[in-house]
Amino acid sequence: MGDDQIENNTEIKGAIKVASKIVDYLSSGLYESPASCLKELVNNAYDADANRVEIFIKPDADRIIISDNGTGLTPKEFVRHFSLISESHKRDESESTESGRPKIGKIGIGFIAANEICNVMEIHSTKQGSSELLIVSINFDKMRLDVSDRIDEDKKITKADYEGRVEEAPETDHYTIVFLKGIKDSVKEILASPNLSSPEIREGSLKAITLYGKSCESVEKVLQGTSIRSWDDFDLYSESILQVALNIPVSYHKNWLPIPYKQLVKKFVADTKKLNFSVSIDGIELRKPIVFSPGETPAFVSQFSYKGEYVSANGYFYAQNRAIKPQNLNGILIRIRNVAIGTYDPTFLDFPSTIGSLYKKWISAEVWASDGLENAMNIDRKTLRVAQAEYVELQEAIHKHLKGVIKRVGEEIYQKGRVERKHVNATKAIEDLHKLSEIKSTTFDRSAAKKLITAWDKVDSSKVETLILKKYSVTEVYEAVIGVAEEVLTPGQARRFIEALTKRLSE
Repeated sequence: MGDDQIENNTEIKGAIKVASKIVDYLSSGLYESPASCLKELVNNAYDADANRVEIFIKPDADRIIISDNGTGLTPKEFVRHFSLISESHKRDESESTESGRPKIGKIGIGFIAANEICNVMEIHSTKQGSSELLIVSINFDKMRLDVSDRIDEDKKITKADYEGRVEEAPETDHYTIVFLKGIKDSVKEILASPNLSSPEIREGSLKAITLYGKSCESVEKVLQGTSIRSWDDFDLYSESILQVALNIPVSYHKNWLPIPYKQLVKKFVADTKKLNFSVSIDGIELRKPIVFSPGETPAFVSQFSYKGEYVSANGYFYAQNRAIKPQNLNGILIRIRNVAIGTYDPTFLDFPSTIGSLYKKWISAEVWASDGLENAMNIDRKTLRVAQAEYVELQEAIHKHLKGVIKRVGEEIYQKGRVERKHVNATKAIEDLHKLSEIKSTTFDRSAAKKLITAWDKVDSSKVETLILKKYSVTEVYEAVIGVAEEVLTPGQARRFIEALTKRLSE
């Protein structure tokens, strides 16, 4: 449909096509979860300069609504942007939006994500300064057909049909509301049901955690809980929310990182806030689901900065004296234009498995890469081409930095933690000895334990810890006790004592 037809009619109708079988194949089945689909639609709102996006899913996920206050679309813009997939016009005039945000969209297939969730996508949109309200419905039935039934005489392949109308709207209005209708049953099961995949939940020993109905502050407290092993502990609805929040350009939680380390990451926090982008799902205000809780254990933050021939990057590496929980945050997360590429990679871009295998589980990193890395980004936006020069260059820089972080973990965290654990254990052992010295017994001489405590009080504390925590095998204890018994007891007493000791040790 041409522009002249739009100008002379209040109805629009047409087909959404791709130019080849290859593009048809590549643009189908890209999004493996409802969260992946929703984040694409949220990112569209971000590129439209929206500062507020509201998503409504519950109670039964029978219809999903995504509403934003972005610049909106005119009928002409809709036809231009939607008629041909893989021909994005978002960056034709500028790499940034009017507010200065780097535009995310580049390939021109993001809206097709809705096909993975529903059968029909209805769009209501109007642009500030325009009196036209676009109401158009995209039917994805064509995508379910074989390619041979969708190809036309120009060898273009139809992905969907659309039809709608143009109504009047106040020129001051600007918004887009997307209605996803005919939600697939598999999606409903995820977005309206608890996660029953965990063995503990199936057996009834663990209840899935839900974020539904919680405030932003409550969500933060839940994420701070050290008992959460992974996002699998949440119901599927909540897990989907966390996956969406990880990928989109929303702000961090207020207390996502302990105060001593915040100074080192303030730039990333401030840059994210400047984007002025908020998203809520069913009233839950989304924040990046990144919350670290080292407790009293040692931890540190290492700043990462790199500028190379093909790509530059900045970020941070966080390390603590125990495995990162939830484990979804263990590894490295790469962001391009504020959007995550996939999820955390626990291999740290294929870092050698023989180096710091234990310590790597204690580390979480976020890295913002320059636009150059887009050359290595695959069409699915969740993986990178490992042979691309930009990827190889960044990989080498990250690996070099990670080696230094692992060294610091060993020197500053593991050894320090080891000393602290030794001190705690020694203190407890001495307390137990004090308790032992106070036992009321007709056969036990408490003065012996007291003498040992008095003797230790005169010795250097580090030596005391070494003495009290020295480990003995059963054989060594047996030999020592027998030797002492033979020295201080009569032969008859020693024999009876050794028999009793042997019996006790063999039980």
